Amino acid sequence: IQWTVQFDAPVDPSSYVHRVGRSARAGATGSSLIFLTPKEESYVDFLRMRKVPLNVIPDDEVCAPPSLDDVSDDSEDEEKGEKDKIEGDSEKKRIIRSASDPKTTIPDILPKIKSIELNDRDVLEKGTKAFTSYIRAYKEHQCAFIFRFASLDLGLLATSFCLLRLPKMPELKDKHHKLNFKPAGPEIDIHAIKFKDKVREKARQKRLAAELAAGGKNAKQIKAEQRAAEKIRRQKERRAAEIAKGRNPNKKRGKQAQIYDEWDELAKGERLHKKLRQGKITKEQFKQLMYGDSKKRNSDYVLDDSDIEV
Repeated sequence: IQWTVQFDAPVDPSSYVHRVGRSARAGATGSSLIFLTPKEESYVDFLRMRKVPLNVIPDDEVCAPPSLDDVSDDSEDEEKGEKDKIEGDSEKKRIIRSASDPKTTIPDILPKIKSIELNDRDVLEKGTKAFTSYIRAYKEHQCAFIFRFASLDLGLLATSFCLLRLPKMPELKDKHHKLNFKPAGPEIDIHAIKFKDKVREKARQKRLAAELAAGGKNAKQIKAEQRAAEKIRRQKERRAAEIAKGRNPNKKRGKQAQIYDEWDELAKGERLHKKLRQGKITKEQFKQLMYGDSKKRNSDYVLDDSDIEV
């Protein structure tokens, strides 16, 4: 092993020497890297007192630049930006620059991680558990005079773990609205994120059915989020329909045009209801044709483990 990288200082200071020693076994030489925030830099002096010398990375050290595949042309960004103004569904991208070289752009990996966790609940739950474990470990650090929990930016920490929502835990009580954290909007239905593992997903759906049958606060919250997500989904469908007709969805429509849209919607509902009465379509098909492709909408809303008190 040539390098050991420690993203966090170990809870037990004696473990630091044990860790870095893995890169220098049997007379070999090695290197070690530890990440510290400005408020944690006194840990360097603490280790020096224990005869563990550390060197600060020089200011001229620059992060490796991204590959050409990760860098988009400015003209393309401007063109896409104009398109986004019309479509309005694209998420604003962050531009991260190296602290030592502002000309160097560092790829933002959070959107990629977010895309992964939206497709697998296992990743979402692991991120939440890692976040709670990190906070517990930080509070129990033996060098509490250096690693002070009060100075920890919990909002920024939650963002780094790519959380969609802050978990319920004593350390965050009454702090949700004071933290530098932007939770997922109502358009992202956290309860509908499924496990890729079908066995786990089936067990989760079973727990959900029992929870909804019992009612209570969680059940009401799920239904409220379901309605909010459904409303936004319909808005996006209307925007897409406007764009398909060559209209600008951001342009305010006149009262006459709005009346025509309502008539079209009523006529559509009447035709589908007639087919339902005649037995030509089922109730599920009626809902799907009337409100869009949202199969098993009620059963897709599941309890989020982050809502459980930890």
